[in-house]
Amino acid sequence: MEGRPVRAGEVDANEVPDYRGMLDLTGQTHVVLGGGFGIGQQTAHALAALGAHVVVVDRDPERAGKVAADVRGSAWSGDVTDRGAVAELFDTVTADRGRLDGVIDIIGLARAKPLGDFTDEDWLWHHEIVLKHAVLALQHASAYWRATGTAGSVTLVASTAGLDSAPGQAAYGANKAAMMSLVRTAAVELGPHGIRVNAVAPGIVRTPRAQANPRWTDELLAENEARTPLRKLASTPDIAAALLFLASPLAAHVTGQTLVVDGGAGVVYNVVSPV
Repeated sequence: MEGRPVRAGEVDANEVPDYRGMLDLTGQTHVVLGGGFGIGQQTAHALAALGAHVVVVDRDPERAGKVAADVRGSAWSGDVTDRGAVAELFDTVTADRGRLDGVIDIIGLARAKPLGDFTDEDWLWHHEIVLKHAVLALQHASAYWRATGTAGSVTLVASTAGLDSAPGQAAYGANKAAMMSLVRTAAVELGPHGIRVNAVAPGIVRTPRAQANPRWTDELLAENEARTPLRKLASTPDIAAALLFLASPLAAHVTGQTLVVDGGAGVVYNVVSPV
């Protein structure tokens, strides 16, 4: 929209906000699905460092309890691919804490196989472990916020496998691509209620699970580092930091977005350049 020209000496009339204060989550309650290790564990620490009470959710009660104790939060263990269990989770959190401010969903696994080798069970397994829990979390969290007239945010962990071609990742990539579509649709539907929905799409991350995978040899990791503009692979804190930004008031006007955190690997031009 056109307006009058800005004259010399004029400044932005908006009040300068307390940017440091926009990172203060004191008094807030955030749920981290898959918070027992790796990216989820780092995310729980990141939220707690800014004052949030973190509900650490993991299928393994020992892992959930350990991280919850470390961040002085609370633990919940159950199967978040089960609708009844997810309903119980959010009923418990909102009853115990009296509020819900954010949900971060880390959960996801992959079975690498050529497309022609995937069975029906493989495809259904990927839907359950990659996408279904995200849908359930969105439904139950948004139902609470709409019923109470409060605002909140849901941040999912997608993957660059849903953006780029990745051999052996047909089912995983398809479900992560669906997750990014879900983010956009949910943002449109829930935005009028003050609910933000975003995702972070990591590239290769040096998680404990990835480093324990014999397929990820030192040579393969080094090759991927060499192809990445920043010349390093992401660490779990790198992804937690991006999730923290999207869950915080600093991202108050950000919704429907997928933030790629891959060290620039996705923007590399595939043709060798002389410069």
